[in-house]
Amino acid sequence: MKNIPNILSFMRILLIPLFVWQLLKENTVNAAVILCVSGLTDMLDGALARGFNWISQLGKVLDPMADKLTQVTVCTLLAVKYSEYWYFFALLLAKEVVMLILGFYLVKKKIKMEGARWFGKVVTILFYVTMVSMVFFPELPHVLKMLLLTLTTASAFFAGVMYIPKFVEYQRDLKNIEDAAAKKII
Repeated sequence: MKNIPNILSFMRILLIPLFVWQLLKENTVNAAVILCVSGLTDMLDGALARGFNWISQLGKVLDPMADKLTQVTVCTLLAVKYSEYWYFFALLLAKEVVMLILGFYLVKKKIKMEGARWFGKVVTILFYVTMVSMVFFPELPHVLKMLLLTLTTASAFFAGVMYIPKFVEYQRDLKNIEDAAAKKII
């Protein structure tokens, strides 16, 4: 039972090619449903992990990886589909790529990470609402698309900035561990 959140995260990764296939075939309803399922499994895996204390180190890696891979894929496809909004998608992609690189760096250094913070969860919800709306309602008025994309992009960068102090703290902890290990050797 305790592996259910990890299974749900893995399922989100498996949904990515299905989403791509349906969107490329112009099956926007199917693509939107797949994206909704992805968002719901994201919420469910987090709720189960926290609610039943099924939090694992694998889950702390798998969940954000599933998030980032989904977000990068969706942004890339929608940047092509809605080329007039490419700059929003480019900014969202840049932020996600940086977060992905920093996350892999922390994992490589064997730093135990905390789960997502409230502002990261808000961004994820806004992301799914915006992207599902744009996929499901391709004829959404320009002003509404701009509003949703602006809100999502601004909140994503706010969250990115809010994660900087945590990354610096992780770096400081790593340096302290390395310094302590060096002193033991000497």
